[in-house]
Parts: sequence; structure tokens; C-alpha cells
Amino acid sequence: MLWGCQKRGECLYDRSKKPIKIVGIMSSKRAKSACAREDPTSNELLKISLKEAEKKGAKIEIIDLRELEIGACKECYSTCPAQCRFNEKLNQCDCYWLKQDTLFLNNGEVWPLEEAYDKLTKKEFFEFYHSEGNMERKDDMWKVYKALMGADGIIFSTSTNFYGRPALLQTMLSRFCALDGGVEENWGDGKNLNNSIKYSKKKNSVYKQRLFGKHVAFINVSKEGDSVTPNLMKACTMMGMKTIPLGVSYGINWYNDRTHRSDKKKVLNDKYTVGLAKYIGQQIIKEIKMSDRIYGKASQTV
Repeated sequence: MLWGCQKRGECLYDRSKKPIKIVGIMSSKRAKSACAREDPTSNELLKISLKEAEKKGAKIEIIDLRELEIGACKECYSTCPAQCRFNEKLNQCDCYWLKQDTLFLNNGEVWPLEEAYDKLTKKEFFEFYHSEGNMERKDDMWKVYKALMGADGIIFSTSTNFYGRPALLQTMLSRFCALDGGVEENWGDGKNLNNSIKYSKKKNSVYKQRLFGKHVAFINVSKEGDSVTPNLMKACTMMGMKTIPLGVSYGINWYNDRTHRSDKKKVLNDKYTVGLAKYIGQQIIKEIKMSDRIYGKASQTV
């Protein structure tokens, strides 16, 4: 098994000369503009954390999953590890290769939806639009991939939904498979299974675990207790990420307010919860500065 900068390679991703970057991921669906009429409290704590990181000189980026269209993992890895592919130039897995809504015409032409709307007659456009197999939706996971590939640290902002991960988080996390081993050599071959099998049988085949060594922390607010973070922490650990010391800020809203209207105020006035959120933003920078900031692991098994 190959680890880090051994035999075959130079180090996978060296960020030691680049500005420190922290990515915050908002994963709850609630929104002030939607029927909930209120944004998640965990998002407010994430902003507090990121502000502290920014004070320490870090560049920050927020990924709000409510704003993205992300398809579920198609689980081709389970057929053969090399069926999961990742293109580092495009920041895409090859199960989802469209970055914009696209119309496929019967003559073989492929047009972005807006271009098709301009070029076709109204009748032609809607015939193709409503015909099965002619319309393909975009996938925005490439934006997440790009952000994480350029990050030193990641802070997850979550809730607990029926004692499990929020749906948006689970869908996104399932797609991390492409970062945790997705191969590039067979990209664009139409998912030819024989090619994947040949790759996997080669003695020198290598899978890149691209998030290996990156630092991670967690924020969770819910009424059900935080059963999400331990499970999420395990997933991150198996991908080689490092949870920072005291890297969890959690807020619990009890059911003593039958209207739930005081929930956010109580959490944001909780000095312990807010203090942990601030600590996360400060400590993640400290941990990153003490590391070599070289990420990724080359492995022969994933």
C-alpha cells in the first residue's frame, strides 16, 4: 500500500505556499424564503466560526447546499472500484458530466437549454423538453469538488433529522466517493466495465484519496441530540481527514417552548455553544499552520 509521497509520486497536493482556505458547508434545507420562514441556527454558528477563521487570515468560502442541484451517487464503485472516476481538471465524476441543463436533439446535436430555447421553435423546444431521454439536468457537485480540492479545512454545519443526516448532506456526502479513490485514467470511455476491471487487476493501479490530511470540524443544532456528528466524523476519518481537538459545536433545543420561537435565541445566547463555534474557527487555523499542508494519499486499495 502506498502512502503519501512514496515511490510513485511526488506529493499529491501541496498547498504550503498558498493562502489558507476554509470551506463551510451548510447542509440543512430550512430557509427563511421557504415555508420554514427561518434559516437554520447551525448556519449562524457556522458564520461565527468562519468569521474567527477569517480574523486569523484565512480565505473562507460557504457552500450552501440549498442553492445546488446535486444528484445521488450511482454507486458504480460497488461494481468495480475503477468504475468511479474523477477528472481533476473538470472537477467532475463521470456519472454526472453536465454543468448546465441540456437538450439532446434527434440528429445527435447537444445544446444547452437556453441555447435550444433560442434556436428552436416553441413547438420543437417543448416536444424535446417533454420527451423522455431528450432532457438532462445539470449537476452542481463540481462546485463542491472544486471548493474541497482547494481547501485546507472543512466545517460542516448540520441538523439532525429523525436521528439521521439531513437529506442534502447525505446526497452530497455519497458523492465524496469520487474524491476518495475515483480514477482518472479511464475517464470518458463510456463507463466500459472491462476497462475498469483491467485497471483494478493491474499491480501498480493507484487510487487517490484526495481529502487525506485535510482538517475538519462540525456544528450541529437540533431537538433530537447530535447523532449526526459521530457518524459523519467516522466517514471523514475513513477518508483520512483530521478532526481538530474540541472540533464539535452543538446546540440542543428542548421542547419546552411549544411554539419553537425562542429556539434560535436560546442557542445563540448559549455561551458554551457559541464559544465552541468561535474556538473551531480559531483552532482549525492553528492546526493547519502546524501541519505541512500537503494533502492526499496514493493507495492501492480503497
